[in-house]
Amino acid sequence: MKKNFTTVMVRLFCFWLIAILGSSCQSDFDKVAPLVINDTTFNSPKARKVLVLVVDGLRGVALKEVAPPNMTNLLKKSTFSYYSVSDEGYDEATTWADLFTGVSKAKHEVTSATLGNNKLNLYPVVFQRIKEANAKVRIATFSYSNTFTDNFTSDASVDSRVTYNSDTEIQNAVLKELADDNAGVVVGMYKSVNTAGSTNAYESSNQQYKNAILQFDTYVGQAMAALQSRKNYSKENWMVIITSSRGGAAASVVNDNTIFSNPKVNTFTIFYNDKYRSKLIDKPFTGNVYDGNFVRFYSSKGVASEAGQQSDAIRAELRFDDALKSSTVNPLNFGSNGDFTIELKMRKNLNTIGTYAPSVNKNTYIYQWPCFFGRKIAKLNASGGAGWALSLEQLTWRFVLSKGTGANGTNEIGVNADASKVKIQDGNWHALAIVIKTEGVKRFVYLYTDGVFNTKAEIPEALWPSIDTYNAPYTIGYIPDDTRDPFDGNVSDIRIWRKALSDETIKQFACDTYVSSSHPDYSYLASYWPCRDGAGGRFKNEILTENGNYDFKVLKGGTPLVKGTELANSTVWEKSTYIVCPISLPDISATVPGSDDITAQILSWLSIPIKENWNLDGRVFLNN
Repeated sequence: MKKNFTTVMVRLFCFWLIAILGSSCQSDFDKVAPLVINDTTFNSPKARKVLVLVVDGLRGVALKEVAPPNMTNLLKKSTFSYYSVSDEGYDEATTWADLFTGVSKAKHEVTSATLGNNKLNLYPVVFQRIKEANAKVRIATFSYSNTFTDNFTSDASVDSRVTYNSDTEIQNAVLKELADDNAGVVVGMYKSVNTAGSTNAYESSNQQYKNAILQFDTYVGQAMAALQSRKNYSKENWMVIITSSRGGAAASVVNDNTIFSNPKVNTFTIFYNDKYRSKLIDKPFTGNVYDGNFVRFYSSKGVASEAGQQSDAIRAELRFDDALKSSTVNPLNFGSNGDFTIELKMRKNLNTIGTYAPSVNKNTYIYQWPCFFGRKIAKLNASGGAGWALSLEQLTWRFVLSKGTGANGTNEIGVNADASKVKIQDGNWHALAIVIKTEGVKRFVYLYTDGVFNTKAEIPEALWPSIDTYNAPYTIGYIPDDTRDPFDGNVSDIRIWRKALSDETIKQFACDTYVSSSHPDYSYLASYWPCRDGAGGRFKNEILTENGNYDFKVLKGGTPLVKGTELANSTVWEKSTYIVCPISLPDISATVPGSDDITAQILSWLSIPIKENWNLDGRVFLNN
């Protein structure tokens, strides 16, 4: 949640300490409301005034790509962002309420154009707050919407409020108001960019949309010229706020499974003053894009039909012939006490089947431990499932090693990654690693996620031989006798090392998407499958290349003991541009301006104290 007034005051104290002591509290302290006094001399020399230009439907990224001349020129003296955000509900009345009340819809409760059951009486618009502070301030609003004019302005709080049919008329009204010596707060709201986007496309490559952006930019240039031509401009101090109320649907956006991938909420924000310096508020780093073509491992059948789930499963196998199954020559057999490391990238889709516990699992990232990689005859120990596997476990993942005898839960271990900290629920790629390591006379397994150590567990000596289950192939995806919903996702960048890699090495290289010969342990790399071949029915082993004996083959159906149908020209490849090792932030949208920050910015500029009982969500972005 955004900062409340108490947090603001704490950070303000922090700011004071920085000034006195030269120390640092938090890097984002410059997004707080400053201490202000009530300046009632709005028409005195250097009187503070505000121009607000709001345009519907202009995506911040599209603005960046078009780079129109007038707004680009303003950035030299602005705090600005191409990645500010609006409400995800994509309702224009909601975004207007956010912009001009300074709170989100959770408080003002404006959720549609009807404004039914709203709480604008508790969270009044900024114009009312300005008039209450100083009734002499002249306020003018010019919009294309009667809904806005009738519900967000009033004769008591706005001196001139007019609805027009076209942006041209709105622009003329703005220019006329700026020619008035008494102008104090001027608001213009434009629609043509949104009209062009909804009619054509919200893409900078679309000429109609681009032309509409350039036309709005012309309006900005005209408004700035009119403002700077004012008779008393040298005695005035103007804040110019230019923003979009919302973005628009766009197919060109790279999906990182954060709010920044939603083009409908992608807006832009410019806070200009002729004494400002250029200050970009960029979107936070969320991780690197892992680009490529990958096989989707899944089955369209759920637990209602185990046989159907098995026959429909897209999986991949590395199946050894009899000469290699148990051979010590095979570098993928580790022996009863060999150290080794397995690393891979895994991405899971939403569990759309959800036939097991659908009220909990369906259309979520929750899975009931389907295997996605391993060397195991069957998933369940009671079904003779000797061997090891990596599987999903609710929102986390785990390593399981089974002897294949006795009831489930006996003669086997299951080691979960830290379920309280490792929650894979974003649809992005994650780097997983297990290390099997002998320490003295004991053997342990270590689990890592995105390069970070999660947990460690001892492997009972009775289970050591099960690590090399010779009758089982290495398998990606479905392993049979699954009585729960199957895995649905991608697996790639599989690395098997004949060494227990150190914590430091795993941390340094886990999120790399390719292993190069410069890796410090490259000589221990026993096998490597990028799994990004892009076509065909094989994953080529880039270390063991002889005769394809160590290549994975993409299959449909089958079991570890019975080969399925080999997909020689697989159609299951899919393009992926998801993030690998995404950086987790508790409220990622709070790092950039939001619609509800505009009111706080206006009030602060006009030196109107923001009272604690107003409960504003918005913040002020300083430029010092």
